[in-house]
Amino acid sequence: MFKPKYSITDHMACKLMDIQRACTVVDLLPLPASILDLLKKESMEKTVILSTKIEGNTLDEAEKRKFLYKDSNEDEEQEVYNLMKALEYLDEAEKRQLPITEEFIKKLHAIIRISHGRKPRISEYREVQNQVGNRNASGFYLPPEWKDVPSLMEDLVAWVNSPETYAIPVPIKSGIFMWQFLTIHPYMDGNGRTARMLATYLLRRSGFGLKGLFVLENFYDRNLAEYYRRLQLGLHHNYYFGRNEADLTPWLEFFIEGLAEVFQEAAAIVGEKSAQIMKVEPELIRKLDPQQRMVFAQLTFKQNTITTSELRDLLRLSDRSIREKVNRWREEGFIEPRDQEAKRVRSVKLTGDYEQLAQEIRKAPEQFPHFIK
Repeated sequence: MFKPKYSITDHMACKLMDIQRACTVVDLLPLPASILDLLKKESMEKTVILSTKIEGNTLDEAEKRKFLYKDSNEDEEQEVYNLMKALEYLDEAEKRQLPITEEFIKKLHAIIRISHGRKPRISEYREVQNQVGNRNASGFYLPPEWKDVPSLMEDLVAWVNSPETYAIPVPIKSGIFMWQFLTIHPYMDGNGRTARMLATYLLRRSGFGLKGLFVLENFYDRNLAEYYRRLQLGLHHNYYFGRNEADLTPWLEFFIEGLAEVFQEAAAIVGEKSAQIMKVEPELIRKLDPQQRMVFAQLTFKQNTITTSELRDLLRLSDRSIREKVNRWREEGFIEPRDQEAKRVRSVKLTGDYEQLAQEIRKAPEQFPHFIK
């Protein structure tokens, strides 16, 4: 049974708050879908370029970019292509909310691993002993014997899906999973790339995806020596000499600090792009706060009226908060009751000025690239 030992320090708690604030900024600031798609594409490409660099790929960035979307018979070029395919696989898995299972991990690794000819559908765990680094060198590590890998992986997957972990902050859970996966080292190669992708997937699947705009590898690339040092935690190089009883707090502090840093960087980019766009928006749109923008988009493109319960679900607010907002937005001239005679407001629609703008956008959406469709 896998039972990680760790503490949430004051520093980690502060960084967790920074992560949450960055998520809120990215969720609420308006950006056109076209710009979001471009930023996400850039983030995926940067993830591949840096992840392969961390693992020792000697191609420069320009050479890697040539093979992001093109297969090759050369190992380092194929490594780049495979990693981009793996990210696309995780993108689709996130949309379907697929859980992390052993089969899921084996499928992901099969996409990542470098092999020529017909690729296997899944990658089975290693059946020989391997090692990380060179003996007598910094970072040398002997992972568990191959016969212990299946049970260790089974325990890890059971832990990450167990009800007991629901209360663990998702960033902490993701960091623990990544450390334990690298500790088990279930494959002969590709463990680092797979572990980082699974950690990112855990975040994205659990509401910390930041719309796919963060690149955790940015932090590791800037702090590579410390990345490997924190993974080691000053422990004996042999797995069986205390590693299963390690206190993961120092690693988690590093992981959470890195996550907060790249999340804040992504939020800053979104804020800058949003500010540029808002300068050219219609006056009526500029008056709206982020939540009003969501409602306006809903009433422009998806429905003509919206109930208070639908507003609650859309904005993820309580009934009381929705009532307060509806009253304030009516006073501001943004929305009005669908039934003007009703004693109790159960559904609302846009006021005349906003409905006129919505009609203009519906007729010629290409003229409003600044608005989210």
